Amino acid sequence: MLAPCAGAQSISPAWEAYRNRNKQPTAEPAPAQADADAPSDAQPAAPANAPASGTPVSGSATPTTVSSPSRSYARRAEPQGGFFVGAQAGKGWIYEDVDQNVVAINGGYRWQAGDVSLIGIELASGRLAETDDGGWNYAQVDYGSIGANARFNFGEGNPWFAIARLGYWVADGDGDEDGDVDGGYASFGIGVDVNRNFNVNLMYTNHAYATTYYYSSGYEETEINRADMVTLGVEARF
Repeated sequence: MLAPCAGAQSISPAWEAYRNRNKQPTAEPAPAQADADAPSDAQPAAPANAPASGTPVSGSATPTTVSSPSRSYARRAEPQGGFFVGAQAGKGWIYEDVDQNVVAINGGYRWQAGDVSLIGIELASGRLAETDDGGWNYAQVDYGSIGANARFNFGEGNPWFAIARLGYWVADGDGDEDGDVDGGYASFGIGVDVNRNFNVNLMYTNHAYATTYYYSSGYEETEINRADMVTLGVEARF
């Protein structure tokens, strides 16, 4: 008896309509979540307030290039124009192979003539001491000179310099008028500045002069002679 009832229920239109009305929709299974370990091609969306790529974030520290402080070198003071005085001592040779001690002083004024050069005028006075050699006596000689004086440093800031002198001189050989002699002189040397106001120098000076010789026959002859000096000196500048 149960079988026919079941069959009747399945084919009765009224029953089918009632069953369909009370039937609840079945929820579809949710799709399986993607494996968390699987790589994804999709890039995560940037937050709305995130800056664009390559744009520094406001308020963040911006790297700055710190330059190392330039190295400072103490530059030696360059020579300047002004008054100067000097003193020298050394050896002189009026007669060949006869040494005479020399002392001298000089002074003058130089003007700035460039970054490393000075040019000026000077007065000088000196003495070659009396000496004996081979049984002969050689008298003391006093001399004075006036001329130009120039010095040139070997580059800016270099304490070494060259010096040149050129001028006229006159000497008194034995104290009387007949012993006077005059001529020209040229001097060259090298020195080093200890500071702006003081230097040490080594000089060679050549004094040229004309000497006239008279012979008993009435013949006379004039020759150009020279007297050499080598001196070590110091100089102060003001």
